[in-house]
Amino acid sequence: MKQTFYSNGKLLLTGEYVVLDGALALALPTKFGQNLIVEPISSEQILWKSFDQDGSVWFEDEFSFDEIIHKPFDAENSVRNTLLEILHEAFQMQPDFLFHKNGFNIQTNLTFPKNWGLGTSSTLINNIGQWLNIDAFELLNRSFGGSGYDIACAKKIHLSFIN
Repeated sequence: MKQTFYSNGKLLLTGEYVVLDGALALALPTKFGQNLIVEPISSEQILWKSFDQDGSVWFEDEFSFDEIIHKPFDAENSVRNTLLEILHEAFQMQPDFLFHKNGFNIQTNLTFPKNWGLGTSSTLINNIGQWLNIDAFELLNRSFGGSGYDIACAKKIHLSFIN
C-alpha cells in the first residue's frame, strides 16, 4: 500500500547560528515543502529517488538493509552518507521497520528548488518521522542536531522560547 507524507518548509527571519546560541527568532512555515512517497517492494532494500521542484532527479541510490543497520560511509558521496545517517538513526529508534521481508521504493518531491534553503533536510526528517511514527525532533537531534525550529515549521507547530 502506497503512503504519502508532506512537510512544510521554513522561513527563518533570524540567522540559524544565533538561534543555536539562544537568540530569539521568528520562523514561519511556508506553503512550499516536500513529500515522501513510500511503496513496499519484495526485496530487502530501499530504492531511493529524489526530485527537485522542476522534476529533475537530484539524488538516486539503493540501500540494503544491512547498510542501514551498519552504516558504512562512502568518502565520495556526502548526500548518500547524510541519508544513510538519517535512516540508520531512524532504524535505531524504530528497528521494526527493517525486520520484515519487504523493502521500500521511496520517492521525494520538493515543491521548491533545493538551493532555496527552505528545509530540504528538515522536511525529509519530519516525513521520515511521520512514516515510521517516531519523534522527528529526536531524529533531528540524533542525525544533525539543531534547534528544532525547522521541524516545528514542518509540523506547523507554534513554539515560543524565552531565555
